[in-house]
Amino acid sequence: MNFTLKRILLSFALGFALGALSTELAYFFLKRENREPTVVEILIPPGTAEKIRRGEGEQLDIPDNMQFVVGDTIKVINEDSENHNLGPLWIPAGSSASLKLESEQNLAYECSFQADNYFGLTVREPVTWRTRVFGIFLAGFPLSMIFVIYSGLLPAGRKKETA
Repeated sequence: MNFTLKRILLSFALGFALGALSTELAYFFLKRENREPTVVEILIPPGTAEKIRRGEGEQLDIPDNMQFVVGDTIKVINEDSENHNLGPLWIPAGSSASLKLESEQNLAYECSFQADNYFGLTVREPVTWRTRVFGIFLAGFPLSMIFVIYSGLLPAGRKKETA
């Protein structure tokens, strides 16, 4: 294999390696949801409405900043003796209601089972292994091409002298 071909292949591999490293580091630090869409259940326990009326402000075991992916379905199960709502959902006592999240967005819903009457959620595109491979290709291929082009500016290797 001649020197020029080796240099091109090495530059190409180096570009892809740096592209993969940069996209995987970004994925790691951004902490995006890396899962397929699923059903996320939210339980309203008995006595919630009464506790909110008394001003006890007891929060459910729901994180303040819930992260969802496109395609998730929120299923609210009402075990309270009173009706509740979550945005467009009306959940009669002893029943459940579901909401499918179909697009990437930030939402702020009126919510009767939270003390502050507010429920915020973030819906993002899921990061799957296909998304990650596509990101590596989108970063690695152009970077590889730049490395290949600039490797042509390097001086050619010296030929070995024979006696």
